Amino acid sequence: MIDLKEILINSNYKKETEELINIANLAYKHWETYWTGFNSTYVCEEIIKDFENLNDFKFFIYGGFSSSQRSRIACFRGDNIPEEDALKSNFPAQGIKINGNFLFDNATQDDFRSLLIENGVNQIKVGDIWTIGDRGAQGIIDNSDIKHLDEKIFYLRNVKVKVNVVDIDELQIPSGRSKKLVNTVEASTRLDAIASAGFRVSRTKIIERIENGMLRLNGSKINKPTINLKIGDKLELENKGFIEILNLEMTKRERWKVQLLRK
Repeated sequence: MIDLKEILINSNYKKETEELINIANLAYKHWETYWTGFNSTYVCEEIIKDFENLNDFKFFIYGGFSSSQRSRIACFRGDNIPEEDALKSNFPAQGIKINGNFLFDNATQDDFRSLLIENGVNQIKVGDIWTIGDRGAQGIIDNSDIKHLDEKIFYLRNVKVKVNVVDIDELQIPSGRSKKLVNTVEASTRLDAIASAGFRVSRTKIIERIENGMLRLNGSKINKPTINLKIGDKLELENKGFIEILNLEMTKRERWKVQLLRK
């Protein structure tokens, strides 16, 4: 069995790491594959690094399609490794369609995610959500406890929507977000300034999201926009991906030349 305290001591993602430890113990005991809930794909990649030296266990990250921004981790014994195709075909999730007319009342990914959560779906059971023009949204959702959603009518603000649970292969899978270098010049290295530039979100909105706990700095939620960042810092903004600070350099005009990697 895994020593829980030893692995958690240096983890930036203690809650997620503890969940993975728990399912690893189940996988070891029962010789079966177990899955975590949904987390950002970046977080999944980060937390399994703490398990690299544990040869008794192997892991597989998947979110329903290859470029998913939110994924689950499958854990299985190192001496009982399933085929990748089998893991994907038995992925414990389904597709969801949320159809409505948003031509005059635009809605975001966050709005549709909140709709599901407000109607009884735990946040860790919701994978990627993406909008389909002004006709609603689609997404990936855990396949347990979702019968109450299928064919049901809900309201998102004043718009009536109908929810349908479908197979994942019936969805219009969004194109993947490729890695991109971002170069910008900022007056300071403050969190709000660099996050605004990196995520292409206005300064006002980024401050609001920081104060609402929607941004993580090196794995930890932060609510102070005035923190100064340094090279190597990693930012994660809910539903917007991740940025890593590659370089910070003072210019002759005493401004900061910033190079970021956005994922």
